[in-house]
Amino acid sequence: MRFTLRQEKLSWTDLQGVEDPELIRQLLSGNHDALAVIVDRYQRLVFSVALRIVKDEGEAEDVVQIVFTDIFKRAEQFDASRGTLKMWLLQYAYSRSINRHRYLEQRQFYSQVDVDDLNPLGFSAGRNRSEGLSTAEVGRLLEQAIHSLKPNQQTAITLVYFEGLTLEEAAQRTGETLAAIRNQYYRGLMKLREFISANKALRQQNDTATAPIPLEAAHLKPRPI
Repeated sequence: MRFTLRQEKLSWTDLQGVEDPELIRQLLSGNHDALAVIVDRYQRLVFSVALRIVKDEGEAEDVVQIVFTDIFKRAEQFDASRGTLKMWLLQYAYSRSINRHRYLEQRQFYSQVDVDDLNPLGFSAGRNRSEGLSTAEVGRLLEQAIHSLKPNQQTAITLVYFEGLTLEEAAQRTGETLAAIRNQYYRGLMKLREFISANKALRQQNDTATAPIPLEAAHLKPRPI
């Protein structure tokens, strides 16, 4: 779907309360304050993903700048009917972070790398191509998997994995007990594995892929408390 550009330019204060699709509409109509609001809303999430992959705060900050620069340049490509802005940003965050990690690795920036630790969701441009999956397709699969969860499980997965909180921090954020948030998190992981297995079987039946779906939910582990 393509946005119909609106003439009204919202103020910085008004932009704080609008939904993501409206922020994109405002950005496309020339209101650059909308990008600043998007950055404020999602920079922590993008930085968390980048840091998990590149393992260096300075490099992660560079990735964050690259991601939001790309979003600014390609805002017209956002389609709210195909997914949320948050998931679109995650696609960019993973792909740009992995590309940066490869660049740094080629220049011996790392002495030793644990691939599973760097890329726990299995996002890899080369691997995705070999499995017949584009970055957008992987992002949609991830979004579908998360949306298959109950709301409290979605919250636990988002806070602990994507935002990098410990289980204890997630419990404090939500007001849940530590036991409850732990239960929601691990039950969510089980549901993700079930969803992924079902999609894998469907892809095999349709002969559209020859390799496993690149989402290794088993590797999603919270930081130690």
